[in-house]
Amino acid sequence: MSRQLTRSLTPALLAVLAVLSLAGCGKAPAPTTSDATADAAAAAQTAASAAADAASADAARAAELAAREKEVSDREAVVKQQEIEAELARRDAESARQAAAASAAAAKRQAAKKPPPPAAVASAQPQPKAAPPPPIVVPAGTPLAIELVSPVGTKTAVVGDPVQGRLTSNLVVDGRLAAAAGSAVSGTVTQVVSGSKKIGGTPTLGITFNSLATGGGPVAISARLLQQGASDTGKDTAKVVGTTAAGAIIGHQVSHKSGAVVGGLIGGATGLAIAQKTGGEVSLAAGAVVNAPLDAAVQFAGT
Repeated sequence: MSRQLTRSLTPALLAVLAVLSLAGCGKAPAPTTSDATADAAAAAQTAASAAADAASADAARAAELAAREKEVSDREAVVKQQEIEAELARRDAESARQAAAASAAAAKRQAAKKPPPPAAVASAQPQPKAAPPPPIVVPAGTPLAIELVSPVGTKTAVVGDPVQGRLTSNLVVDGRLAAAAGSAVSGTVTQVVSGSKKIGGTPTLGITFNSLATGGGPVAISARLLQQGASDTGKDTAKVVGTTAAGAIIGHQVSHKSGAVVGGLIGGATGLAIAQKTGGEVSLAAGAVVNAPLDAAVQFAGT
């Protein structure tokens, strides 16, 4: 500011010095000394006012510049602080992630060192397979009550013709089910004597049932049925060989303890297949129930 004031005052001082110099040389202008002094004072005042205005303007510009610099500095400080906080948060998150990973790895290693609980060990060991139930053995002589699916007779049948039937009741041994009622039974005609074709002959129909269907598949059996009618010369009523005239055994309840068949009897009118005398022939209608005893014991899968 002193330099600016000096620059502002220099012209006035030069004027004053010039006046004084002229006055000393006897060449002073016409104005008097008092007028020169007044002019010099006015000039000095003007110069001082101009210098003050310039200084005030300089001070205002300096203050504005300082304010702007402070604002920029404050903004830079805020941005810097935000960057620092973000970096600290990132480091904290990374530290927490690493700590969690380390903790999980340590827990996994610790779990691997511990022996499994007894229950888990027991379940991991192979369990022995349960032994299959023993087979069911139906003894020889057990009669099978079989309902014929289609008619068969000595007049038309020939040896080798197929015969189809089904069990009329469950086949049970010692309380265990060997074959259910309705199981299919298959067989063939093994003997045919037609009374109308052979004079004096006894009408005879022989059937052998050789297969019994079960849930586990067909089972080979041998159950023979032999039925005869009245001879051409005799007038006696038809008789059934291999069955009981009192009735057919139903239920197929067999006891190994006594070797006997356990079950009720039904009358001939209800289910007993009786050979009918039809012109010297044996005829069995569809739906007729016949008794065919087993020639040998039969083994069924246990259940």
